[in-house]
Amino acid sequence: MLRRSLALLSVAFSLPALAAAPGEPLTAARRTGDIVLDGRLEDPAWDLTPAFDGFVQVFPAQGAPPSERTEVRVLFDDRALYVGIVAHDRSPGEVRRPLGRRDRAPYSDAVTVVIDSMGDHRAAYVFELNAAGVQTDALLFEDDSSTGDWDAVWEAATAALPDGWGAELRIPLAALRFSNAPVQTWGFGVKRVIARRHEEVLSVLIPRGTRGQIARLGSLVGLEGLRPVQELEVAPYTAARLAFRPRVSDVPRPRDVDPVGDVGLDVRASLGRAVSLQGTLNPDFGQVEADEIIQNLSTFEIFFPEKRPFFTQGMDLFQPVAIPNRRSPQQLFYSRRIGLDAPILGAAKLTGKPSDTLQVGFADALVTGAGAGLPEATPDRSFRFDAAQPLHFGPRAALPELAPAPRNFLAGVARYQPAPSRSFGATFTSALPLGPACSIEDAEKDDEADDPRLRRPARCDVLGGNAAALDWNLRSRDGAWFLLGQVTGSQALGGAPTRAAPGAPISPRSRTLADGTVLEEGDLGYGAHAAVGRVGGEPWRFEVHWEYESPRLELNALGYQRTQNEQLGRALVRYVRPTGGGPFHSYALVTGVEGHRTTDGRGLARTKQVWIGGEAQLRTYQWVGCTALAEDRSWDVREISETGVALEKAPFTYAECYAALDPSRPVYLEVAAGSGRTAAVGPLGALGYWGTKGMLVVRPHARLESRLDVHYEASRWRARYVDEPTPGVYRFGDLGAPSLSVTVRQQLVVTPRLTLQGYAQLFASYGEFRGFRQAAARDRKVTLASLSPAEAPPPSENDFREGALNLNAVLRWEYRLGSTLYLVYTRAQRELEWDGASALPVTLGPHALGAGPATDTFLVKWTYYWTR
Repeated sequence: MLRRSLALLSVAFSLPALAAAPGEPLTAARRTGDIVLDGRLEDPAWDLTPAFDGFVQVFPAQGAPPSERTEVRVLFDDRALYVGIVAHDRSPGEVRRPLGRRDRAPYSDAVTVVIDSMGDHRAAYVFELNAAGVQTDALLFEDDSSTGDWDAVWEAATAALPDGWGAELRIPLAALRFSNAPVQTWGFGVKRVIARRHEEVLSVLIPRGTRGQIARLGSLVGLEGLRPVQELEVAPYTAARLAFRPRVSDVPRPRDVDPVGDVGLDVRASLGRAVSLQGTLNPDFGQVEADEIIQNLSTFEIFFPEKRPFFTQGMDLFQPVAIPNRRSPQQLFYSRRIGLDAPILGAAKLTGKPSDTLQVGFADALVTGAGAGLPEATPDRSFRFDAAQPLHFGPRAALPELAPAPRNFLAGVARYQPAPSRSFGATFTSALPLGPACSIEDAEKDDEADDPRLRRPARCDVLGGNAAALDWNLRSRDGAWFLLGQVTGSQALGGAPTRAAPGAPISPRSRTLADGTVLEEGDLGYGAHAAVGRVGGEPWRFEVHWEYESPRLELNALGYQRTQNEQLGRALVRYVRPTGGGPFHSYALVTGVEGHRTTDGRGLARTKQVWIGGEAQLRTYQWVGCTALAEDRSWDVREISETGVALEKAPFTYAECYAALDPSRPVYLEVAAGSGRTAAVGPLGALGYWGTKGMLVVRPHARLESRLDVHYEASRWRARYVDEPTPGVYRFGDLGAPSLSVTVRQQLVVTPRLTLQGYAQLFASYGEFRGFRQAAARDRKVTLASLSPAEAPPPSENDFREGALNLNAVLRWEYRLGSTLYLVYTRAQRELEWDGASALPVTLGPHALGAGPATDTFLVKWTYYWTR
C-alpha cells in the first residue's frame, strides 16, 4: 500500500482534497505533462484529478475509521494507467519496509491496486507494492479463485516522506483487458496495510469472509477515449552452461565436463479486444528452483506446483472448475506433464475474449529431444547438430543414452459467461505421441542391454491420450451460494503390444493401471463431479461433493487425476466467525464425513472417514488449529499393484495441531505435529506413527531473510505388499520408513531488482521390512485375518535407503525493465548406493553422501526485453 505526504506536494497539489465516502467512485483524468516515477507525486499532472481518501478499516476493527489517512489519484493516457498513493503516517519512522524479491515481499507496509478493467465482475488484476518498492502481481477470477502466477511488466516507485510514504504505479494498458467503448467504468479498489498495527483499510468496504469480492469493488470513472493497445513484446535469450557430471550416472568417478549452450525466444503480442498471443522457442528454465525431495511410499502420484514462467503466466483460463482451496479431482491440464521427459522445442498459447460473454484459450507445445545412442561408459565428446534439438549445442555425450519420445500437447478451452455469477465451459486436451508406433519387436527388446540401440525405445512406454470435459459454475449474486460441476471423458493412446509367449498371438497395445485395470489403446473412460453449498455469510456454511471416475478414466497424459475406479461422497458443515469474538480476531470450526467406493462393479469401500477441525487467530495475531479424523475398515485396490486384488485396511485414527506466530515480527515460527494409530486386526497388533514439521524465518535486516524448514516423519505400516512368492499367494511385511528433510533458504536483496537467493535441501530416509506374512486371495480380496507367518526374503530385495543433497544459488539482476541476467549454480548429489550385502544403514544422518555421485552446473542466462 502506498502513502504520501502533502508537505512535498506542489503548490497546485496543495488545493483542498475532495473527501469521499467509502464506496464512492474514483475519478481518473487524462494525463497532460510528464510524470517521473519517484513515489513523490510532485509532478503537476497529478493536480488534474481529485484525491480520494474515503477509506474504511476492514481489519482488525471492521467498519471503523482508519488510524491513518490515505489518498489516491488516478491518471491515464493512450499507453498506461497511473496510480498515485500517499500513505500518511504520524510515525513515519515506524513504517516497515523490508526488501524481498519480486512476488515474494515479506509482511510489510504495502498498497494494493485491484482493477476489473472489463467492468464485468468476472476477473480482476492485482498490483501490489510494499514500502520498499517490492512488486507483486496476481489475477483474480471467478470471484473465489486467484493465482499469483500471473505476471506483467509494470513500473513502480516508492519514497519516504516526512509524514508517511508515497508510491506511484505505471500499469501498461497492454497488460489489461478492456473494451473499446468510448466511455468506460472499471471496477477499482485500493487496499493499504499498516504493518505494525496489522491494520488493513480499503477504498470500499468489503466485509471479511464475504464472496463475490470482484463485484463489490468500487468504480473508476472518467475513462474516455481509451482504445485497446496492440503491443508486441520480444525477449530473446542465450544460456551457457558448464556441467561437471559422472560419466556413468551411479558411479562417482570419472566425471566429464560438458559445455552446453542454448538460444531461444519468448514473444508476447497484445492483439486488441482482450486477445493476447504468447510463444516460446526452446525455453530454458535453468534458473528455476528444484522441486523439493519428498518421500512418497503411497500408491498415488504427488502433485507438484508449476514454477516455469511460460506455464505460470496467463493460464487462469485453463484452471479447472473447483471449490476454492480444493484441487479439481479431474484436472485435464497439468502443465508439469510438458517437458517432464523430453525438452520443449516450442510452445504457444492464445487467450482472449472475442465477445463480452465468451473467453477462449489454446495452448500447444511440442517436445522432442536427441539421444546419444551410445553407452555412458564410452562417451562421444564430439559436437553434432541434431534436428530434434536445433537450438541446443553441446557434446553428444551430454545427451541421454536413449532419445525421448516426441509428443505434441494441445489444450483448448472455451468459457461462456452470460452473467458474472454464471459460467459454462468446454475443455479439450490431447497428448499425442509422434513418430512410429511401438512394434512388438521394439517392445520385446532388453531394457538391460549395454548398447542403447538394443534397448526398448522410449516410444513403447510413452503415455498418450485425449480428454474432454463440460463444466458449469453457478453462484448467487453475492457469491455466497454455489453449484458447480463437470462431466469428463477420456480416450487412451499409446502403449506397447505384448504376447504371452514367443510365437503367441500379439495382444493390442495396452498398459495396466495400479488397480489392475487393463487399458487398451482406444479405450474410453468417463467421470463427473459436482458440488453445492454455501461458502459465504456467517455463521453456518455447508458443502456437499460427489465424484465419479470409471475404471478406464485416464487423464494423466496431460492432466492430473489422483485415482480412477472410485465414487466419492462428501458432506461438511462449517461454523465461521470472520470478525471473531472474545479472544479471537476470527475462528472457524468444521466437521465432515466422506466415503469412497470402487466403480468396477464390486462396490468395495476404499475409504470411510469422519473428521473435525478448527482454527483461530488470537488477538495477539497468532494462529492455532487442530484436526482429528477416524477411518473405518476399508479396502485398498492399488497396494497389490496391477493385479486387481484388494487388500483389507485396518481402521485408524489421526490428529494433528499447528501454531503460527505473528508474521510481522523479525522472527517467525510455524510448528505442527501429528500422530496416529492403526487398530489391531486379526494377527496384526496396533501400531503408532507420528510426524512433525516446522518453519523458522529470521529477518535480521531489511535486506536479509533466512528460512529453515524441518520435516520429520516416523512412518510405519502394517502389511505392505512385498511380492508374490507363488502364483495367487501374496507376501506382506511391516514397514518402518522414517525420513528427515532439512531445507535452508537464504535471501539477500540488494535492490528489488537485484537479488541473491540460496537454497539447500538435505534429505535422508530408509525403509526396513519386518514381520512377514502371506495369504492367498479369495474373490480377488486378501483379508488381514487370513494372514499367516511367511519366510522372509533377502533384505536387499525390499529394504531401501535414500540420501540426497540439492543446492541452488541464483543471482537475478533485472538490469532494465523486463530484461534479466541470471547467474546460477546447482549441485545434485546422491548417497553412494547401498550394495544390499552389508547391513542397511539405519540412520537419518548423511551416510556415504560425500562419496556419492554428484553433478555441478554453472549457468549464465541473459534475456533482453523489447516492446513496441
